[in-house]
Amino acid sequence: MQYAYSIFISMFLFSCSTLEYGLMIESDIEKDGNAQEILDQLNDLELKKGKVFVFSNKQDGLWQFVRVNDEEKHMRDQEVQVFDLVDGENNIYAFGRIFGDEVNNCTGKGYSFNTENFPEYETYFFMIAEPAEREFIGRYFNCYKEVHLTEEGFFYIKDNPRSRFKLDWILNR
Repeated sequence: MQYAYSIFISMFLFSCSTLEYGLMIESDIEKDGNAQEILDQLNDLELKKGKVFVFSNKQDGLWQFVRVNDEEKHMRDQEVQVFDLVDGENNIYAFGRIFGDEVNNCTGKGYSFNTENFPEYETYFFMIAEPAEREFIGRYFNCYKEVHLTEEGFFYIKDNPRSRFKLDWILNR
């Protein structure tokens, strides 16, 4: 019994170290110090062409990873990240990582879009959100959803993250 406390503390510390989205990890923006560069691209008509912008608006206080095509970035809530757009098929996937496994994505496969289906757009905008809580095996379970937005919707939500928004701004309903 004297070792039970030590074993419990050791297990707790080990489990915390495996939560890669935990509170101790810096986001890629914090590590790279490129927040102003991202905002400059977002606000310049020429620099934002051929880009995918992602805004995290999850309201859960946790961090997540976002993968656009093959590029993965670590984000915290209320951050904007930028990725290069690929001509043709693009994939966006938001997730957490626990014990090395990718978890917390609502669909398990993310969202795919083809630039040919949106010929009027040169820049693509997404929000990572947590849908309203839903019942999952007797308890509440939240997950990450990739929401494809119009430019107007993206900027409104970025500036007013806790506000309601128009359904017309969502392109992947």
